[in-house]
Amino acid sequence: MKICIIQAGTSNFSGSFIRAHAELMKGDKVLIHGPTHDLQYNNRSIGLFYSKHPWLQKLKKLLPQWLYHKKVTLWQQSFNGKLDALAGFFKAHQVNVILAEFGFQGAAITPFAKSLEIPLVVHFHGHDAHRDPLLTDEVKSNYKAMFAYAYKIVSVSHFMTDKLLSLGCPEDKIVYNPYGPQAFFYEVQSSYGSTILNIGRFTDIKAPQLTLQAFKDAMPKCAEARLIMVGTGELLEACKSIAKAWHIEDRVTFTGGINHNQLMPYFNDACMFVQHSVQPSYGDAEGTPNTILEASAAALPVVSTRHAGIPQAVIHEQTGLLVDEYDVKAMSEAMVKLYNDKALCQQMGQAGRQHMQTNYNINRHISVLDDLIVSARKAH
Repeated sequence: MKICIIQAGTSNFSGSFIRAHAELMKGDKVLIHGPTHDLQYNNRSIGLFYSKHPWLQKLKKLLPQWLYHKKVTLWQQSFNGKLDALAGFFKAHQVNVILAEFGFQGAAITPFAKSLEIPLVVHFHGHDAHRDPLLTDEVKSNYKAMFAYAYKIVSVSHFMTDKLLSLGCPEDKIVYNPYGPQAFFYEVQSSYGSTILNIGRFTDIKAPQLTLQAFKDAMPKCAEARLIMVGTGELLEACKSIAKAWHIEDRVTFTGGINHNQLMPYFNDACMFVQHSVQPSYGDAEGTPNTILEASAAALPVVSTRHAGIPQAVIHEQTGLLVDEYDVKAMSEAMVKLYNDKALCQQMGQAGRQHMQTNYNINRHISVLDDLIVSARKAH
């Protein structure tokens, strides 16, 4: 069986959850990316290399080159042109089922999958369900068409499931399937030292500036504590400026982006993981942050917010400490409490690891997807 995993955006399938799907799911996989008007396979345009319509070759012989390219471009951008190219691609690669990563991509590919009678499974991840400015009337209409055709819709949290229901997804089509950290995170042996760790994109939804403020307020009661912030994003330079303005740049390290397989030393040295996820004024929410799952698997206690799927992943006062969104004072106090009680850090960290092994198992997550793919093919 051949599965086509399709994602909008970059070609490296860098999201840890998408990478896990590509690496761990059963069956042969073919990975494509990009918007439907220019889907790419191995950085080659599907529209250019897989269109099989016979009149294209005839036109090439009859028309001047400039006019031929103009006609071809118009054809490639039309629905029938895209359908022709995708039909050629799916036939060439013997694709049986499509797994669309993110709802937007699922909605975009739905009319083509339906026309070609290829079963479709759509995996939601976060902003595709929650970012209100992106959920226009047109998108909601496209979602309803997708909900009607897709075999199943995958949700990663109960919070997300509620949102999908409000968008019109039939309850019997939703499959709750939380992410899981990969196995090597369970091998981390933390020293529970003086490092407080934060990993994530520097974006509004993760509010790194609030994590930075909470750390600044905690510093007087956390001797020798250092905050390490890993990641890139539009708020990175602003956070660097804030750290400098507050004269705490000697206690905060901004590493920039780091490859997933090079994060282990940071988990080894940390005593806790912190992330202040919030819902911005324009409306958005996480799914379940993978870095929080990974930190718990690495036996680190987590200090975070009561946001989206986080309260399911972090059990308050058992595997970490949760505060309300935007409550910087409470987050600072939580940092102080854990930093000055390393035995509690270890106790909560070990409880978090057990919670991940029991309820956020990557093997179970992949097994559910494998079963969905097989069932989708059988149902068609």
